[in-house]
Amino acid sequence: MLSIVINLSILLILAVMSIQDFKYRAISWYAFPALAIFLIIANPGFSWAECLMNAGFIMVNYVLATVLISLKDCRMTNLMKAHIGPGDLLMLFCIAVYFPTLVFFLFYLLSLILIAIGAGIYMAWYKPQGYTVPLAGLQSAMLLMLILTAWITGLQISNTSWIENYLL
Repeated sequence: MLSIVINLSILLILAVMSIQDFKYRAISWYAFPALAIFLIIANPGFSWAECLMNAGFIMVNYVLATVLISLKDCRMTNLMKAHIGPGDLLMLFCIAVYFPTLVFFLFYLLSLILIAIGAGIYMAWYKPQGYTVPLAGLQSAMLLMLILTAWITGLQISNTSWIENYLL
């Protein structure tokens, strides 16, 4: 019964985060620690080592993106002011506590590819002015769908054997 309440809480928080990011382009700050706590509780294989590796992966990507964009702009660029919101980074850190490193990498990569394709199609089709991608909201929606699918099918996301069977 408790696991059902925890899973429903995670799904509710992710749905609220998605809606807030789509509608207001901002997410309430208290949603992030609540989500992280519920994700840690829901992850029976939680490991600080994997969490720190995932967080390190996020930071390396952030530093590399800062360097590349700064080189492109020929000046030091603060990604938090120009390209990515704090909610986007906080969402990635929340996801980092839930997934094993390999699954985190796959989720991160696939979600960014799908979001980039979707945003590119949207921008080409509608040609909006000043459009910003609701990255945290879209990743929340993707995580919601993944957790819901895993819950319905009985797939254990924290167990990487399914990746080894299907991908490797």
